[in-house]
Amino acid sequence: MRKSPTFYAIAAALLAFAGSQHVRAEADPLDDPSVQKTLHAMNDASTWYHPDLFGEFAGMRRYAHKDYAGALKYFEIGAYYADKFSQLTIGLMHLNGEGVPKDAATAYAWLALAAERDYPDFVATRDRVKATLSREEVAHAEALRAELAGRYGDSVAKPRMEQQLRMGLAQMTGSRTGFDFGVYHGSLKQDCGGGAVIGGIELPKAGCGGADIYAKSRWEPKAYFASRDAQWRANVSVGELKESAQPPAPAEPPAQR
Repeated sequence: MRKSPTFYAIAAALLAFAGSQHVRAEADPLDDPSVQKTLHAMNDASTWYHPDLFGEFAGMRRYAHKDYAGALKYFEIGAYYADKFSQLTIGLMHLNGEGVPKDAATAYAWLALAAERDYPDFVATRDRVKATLSREEVAHAEALRAELAGRYGDSVAKPRMEQQLRMGLAQMTGSRTGFDFGVYHGSLKQDCGGGAVIGGIELPKAGCGGADIYAKSRWEPKAYFASRDAQWRANVSVGELKESAQPPAPAEPPAQR
């Protein structure tokens, strides 16, 4: 799978650091129209009952505008709901002193947590930072990682996210029997066309339905985490930002169990 210059342009810049710890691009990435398009899509995308995406997207938008304190606030929301990219970015912000004092040990602790699922680039990033630490610093960082894992590790963060997915699916299923959960289909909402496919995941605009609104990959925990993991399994192999077609009639929601 090929790398894309669009959705994770910011992510690629974060990952592209070496021994100097902080890499500054020659040109402001915000000048790139594809990055602007992606940031607008993040702003418009529905993250209803997907707090992991909410934290990641809001954090990336603020990071792109150098609002580091705001970015950390939202990345911590993403991290709390098992978003590994949010955890990675928090680590790099500690490494580079963006919104927080530079602290390589704390950076390593977050990066080690982000690498919990063995995404290749995340593991490589963790290992690069570890190589710069002394034996004593590594021991301290591992203790910090264990402390962070009690709040942000998959063993506790994934169940939180799974609960959100199940609650969202229950709300949507209720809408089919008379409960209105605020999502419109077809022409009921005039600006529902042009949802985005970001990182291989189709995301309708906020307040809109779409072809994938009831898809298992959006609501079934195992399938959802598999789709999210697929974004990072092969070295930032994320899809380009694409305009999705006007949403067709929605599929029937999956049966609840």
